Amino acid sequence: MASQDIPDPIKDFKGYQGSLFKSLVAATAAANSIPVEEWGFFRSLDRQFAKDVDQAGASSLAIGNALLQQCAVDCGLTVKSFDDIDDVVERYGAATDVCDGLLEKADHCLDEISGKHTPENFKQDNPEVTQIATKDKLEYKFLHANNVVRPQMKFKDPVNNSSSVPFERKIKYKPHALVPLDSTIVAEDKSLPHPYEYEIEHIEYPKSMFTVTEPEMYKPYDTTSPTWVDTEEALLDMMKRLEGHQELAVDLEHHNYRSYQGFTCLMQLSTRDQDFVIDTLELRDKLWMLNEYFANPEIVKVLHGADSDIVWLQRDFGLYIVNLFDTYFPTKVLDFPHHSLAYLLKTYCNFDADKKYQLADWRIRPLPQEMLEYARSDTHFLLYIYDRLRNELLEKSTSEDGNLVKICLQRSNEVALQKYEKEVYDAENGLGPGGWKNMLIKWKYAMNPQQLAVFKALHSWRDHTARDEDESWRYVLPNHMLMALVERMPLDSSGVIGCCNPCPTLVRMNAQAIAYTIQQAKMNALQTTKEQGFKEETAESTKIETSTTAAKNGSVTTTMQVQQVKRNASDVDPSLFDLKKVKKIRTETAAKLEKKTSALFGSCL
Repeated sequence: MASQDIPDPIKDFKGYQGSLFKSLVAATAAANSIPVEEWGFFRSLDRQFAKDVDQAGASSLAIGNALLQQCAVDCGLTVKSFDDIDDVVERYGAATDVCDGLLEKADHCLDEISGKHTPENFKQDNPEVTQIATKDKLEYKFLHANNVVRPQMKFKDPVNNSSSVPFERKIKYKPHALVPLDSTIVAEDKSLPHPYEYEIEHIEYPKSMFTVTEPEMYKPYDTTSPTWVDTEEALLDMMKRLEGHQELAVDLEHHNYRSYQGFTCLMQLSTRDQDFVIDTLELRDKLWMLNEYFANPEIVKVLHGADSDIVWLQRDFGLYIVNLFDTYFPTKVLDFPHHSLAYLLKTYCNFDADKKYQLADWRIRPLPQEMLEYARSDTHFLLYIYDRLRNELLEKSTSEDGNLVKICLQRSNEVALQKYEKEVYDAENGLGPGGWKNMLIKWKYAMNPQQLAVFKALHSWRDHTARDEDESWRYVLPNHMLMALVERMPLDSSGVIGCCNPCPTLVRMNAQAIAYTIQQAKMNALQTTKEQGFKEETAESTKIETSTTAAKNGSVTTTMQVQQVKRNASDVDPSLFDLKKVKKIRTETAAKLEKKTSALFGSCL
């Protein structure tokens, strides 16, 4: 068919599809016009026909290999090109895996074209509550909703999970600075220093923090309600209300299941007379303005167990806290029997903290009222608890300057000086919080060398996929499913899917790639084991040989060291069983022995 007769696939896809199908049918019919068993006969009759057939076969194989490699890349597979017809027959399963991957992706694209994956079809359902009973009879409520839109899709700051790119801090303006904002890169990890390190280390605390005062009672919980802040205007109005307050209670709600690094979904902020709940998903790029209060050393920021909150504030909003009082440390210094916020709420406020919503999905919008009340309770009473704890610390201090308060403040400063850094994946040694070594120690699963290699390879694939897709490793491939794959080591996509029930989405989409990863890991481990075994079985010994040679003026004695290598009689060169190598040697030998002339065709061969 002439090129001008081929329809444009963009303008007339059906016409193009029909012409392509006709061409394929014509080519197939031409190839089948001569029976396979008679090809050799026709080749011997016509030398030009034989050359044309060989050229067409080589061209077809090259086109097929090019298509195979291109499609394998799209499917996330690594496939070796075919060498000849025998290689195609022997490894045709590789082409089948690639085709399966293409069909699955085509099915996904057809769903998008048909409108099944449009945003209108992904509207969030009404939140559902699932109760989970535990051994202590406490019912946790897992509040979730289907089709929750991923908030990071709307973030103005793009998510970068690459471990090779250091975290870029978000602070551009530094209020309450004693030294200018330092942008000098630290040589060791190529990151920037903590912008408020000097201010935290040289802080001068307000004198009121070291004076026993009457605790200020909190407002009634049942008769007050929080203020919802989800617009810039509401944020600016809240900031005006914060002016003049000397203490602020702060808490955060975080989500890290559908995100690799995680993100803050909610901020609770309370003064002595009002509670604010801030939608940090909507105001993510505006909350840096709170540094006017968070970095002010004259304002005490009260948090409980602030280790995670400090780094979340830095990572998501560029917020830093100067003058932190972490109520966790007084519980240690005063030797309390328990150290949780729930214990402090019960002890000082006789309030039973409802922890039934700890498993709630804080991405849900609009936020249900029960979740809003739960979030508010974490900061509503915290400033009163701060007053009570500070007074107890001062009363039990052995010096007039309140040494126990200073101990808690010093430990709080150590928390505030934490600096957020991305987690680096150590594929070789498995070190770090997310490394494979910790999981290996925790599970205590006995593995042979092949299983260990598969475990490392799958663990690395999981981390790499989680970073690329911005998902947690728990969402990509849970630990128990990873260990099931390690135990069975399936070599095809169906086996991979069969090990995971229910099969995670990303595992199903990358089943061929996972099977190939397992296959490669097993082969590499087997090769390494053979090499190590060969070295162990090869024993080297040194033998001293003495020889005497007669000379005219006497005899000469020569002593030499001869190295002997002992090999087991059962050792056989594995290359003897390499059929490809044998075939190659046989072909080369035949090429050397074949004649360049023929009685039938002359010297044209």
